[in-house]
Amino acid sequence: MSRKKQRVLLVHYTAPSILGGVERIVAVHARALRDAGDDVAIVAGRGSARPVRLVRIAELDSRHPAVLRDFAALARGEIAPAHGRLVRTIERKLHPHVIRADRVVVHNAFTLHKNAALTEALANLAKELPGRFVAWTHDLAWTDAQYTGQLHDGPPWSLFRTALPGVRYVAVSEKARDELIALTGIPRTKVAVVPNGVDPASLLGLSKPGVALGERLGLFDADPLLLLPVRMTRRKRIDVAIDALACLRRTFPNAALVVTGGPGAHNPSNATYARELAARAGAGVHLLHDKRVRVSDRVLSDLYALADALVLPSANEGFGIPVLEAGWHRLPIVCSDIPALRAVAGDDATYVPADADGPTLARAIAQRLEADPIARLHRRTRAYAWPRVLAEHVLPAIHG
Repeated sequence: MSRKKQRVLLVHYTAPSILGGVERIVAVHARALRDAGDDVAIVAGRGSARPVRLVRIAELDSRHPAVLRDFAALARGEIAPAHGRLVRTIERKLHPHVIRADRVVVHNAFTLHKNAALTEALANLAKELPGRFVAWTHDLAWTDAQYTGQLHDGPPWSLFRTALPGVRYVAVSEKARDELIALTGIPRTKVAVVPNGVDPASLLGLSKPGVALGERLGLFDADPLLLLPVRMTRRKRIDVAIDALACLRRTFPNAALVVTGGPGAHNPSNATYARELAARAGAGVHLLHDKRVRVSDRVLSDLYALADALVLPSANEGFGIPVLEAGWHRLPIVCSDIPALRAVAGDDATYVPADADGPTLARAIAQRLEADPIARLHRRTRAYAWPRVLAEHVLPAIHG
């Protein structure tokens, strides 16, 4: 059954065109909601939100002149008459948008004091419309030592440490959740932890063809992803790498192997070997030749960027260019202990005998990836890729 489209507002002081960490997060969330079919708008005081619709309410901006005057007075412990007027202005301007929304996701403004009038207006609206608001908590004023002198007893300062009835709370980390619980007394079960993420394609500078190939083959979710950038000849012992992957998948069910080349051009028997490999290949094995994929230098670089390790179980090599390429990409190398590869990799590769079988190669791969802190971190960060974070955490937290 299809999900009903929701009207979602994302509220922050400034829109995504203004440089800032929270603004970047808001932009990613907004695009994901739009792509999920929701009617989404960003409500902010300054900036632009293209391609998402922007509702601009100037007084939401933490740098608005009236907000700056109010901030200065409140930092001194004074509640000026203009504060109440500012609250009413913001509430009046927000109300027609909030009343039509199914979800109002407020980034930071419930727990940070950069615009106290906005916080107070949101608290009033949340009381009027319980269950509609989500407090997306990145930062907390009361737990940050740099703000100690700007906060005082009683309202409106106490709002930043109050868990408001009818508001659902989300924290971006366990640290933020712990601080929120200690500050407000809200039960732990009432605060969802939804992490931020990164865009691997953008971060790694992947080409469009590389991204398309990665998405087509599920390489962004492979764990670990092993790269074997060779042509199909028997001395490359690709069959051993295929057997090793089958062993690895008993422990790592999302493990994958990419073999980039087709049959070597100068020996007719290589075509027979290619057919044998295709018959041998099981789940997670991607023989790009069989998928009609021609790998350009650019796409090969993309595959190195995505991979967790270079695997090279060759019986014989004249030089070992893939070892150099892997070194430039800071990849762990698991390869045969043969003179050409040892001459290039020295003591910095993990070696297996040139006649090693699949289980032996699999054990060497697993041990190297477990022992290498950079490799461990590389694999761990896959859980924070935006597509996964959005699908598994962000959208359920908003739609729920």
